Amino acid sequence: MLMYASPSLSMLQGSKQFKHAILKNLLLGLRKGGVASRDMSFHERKNAIRHAADAALATARGVAPCWSRSLTAELSHGRHLRHAKSRPSECKSRSKMVCKNKILRRSLRPRPKSKATAKAARVVVARTMVRRRARALREIVPGGRGMDECTLLGETLDYAVSLKAQVDAMQLLCYC
Repeated sequence: MLMYASPSLSMLQGSKQFKHAILKNLLLGLRKGGVASRDMSFHERKNAIRHAADAALATARGVAPCWSRSLTAELSHGRHLRHAKSRPSECKSRSKMVCKNKILRRSLRPRPKSKATAKAARVVVARTMVRRRARALREIVPGGRGMDECTLLGETLDYAVSLKAQVDAMQLLCYC
């Protein structure tokens, strides 16, 4: 997909020029995808809009961040791994059960005997929480599975700022 990209946009993440590039790329992608066609079903139209929005974001951001390259590769191969489907009813019941199990485990957990073992236990819990949160970020950020924690945090920050710019650009379409 040939789109408009400016090399100076890499440092202007939240700027008007970056949002303008996203908007221009999005309009080109929507036009190319034929979203205005009446022959498309609701789900086909939704997927075409999502595909155009992701392609516009990755193209406007450039090749500097890993998430942008990964998202471009996913889109070019016809895969779309960023939006995994899940069943909401299962997630709710599972999260309640996990919460109950955590409370039960905490109440049954033996207390450390000395300050040194208490500190060691806190360190283990903190490391476990960091690993769990990093695992969640790896699932959210495109290309995050192959990154260490430091790189992952930087890419997550860049991706979140870019997503905010994408939302702002798409809201401009709604209010036109």
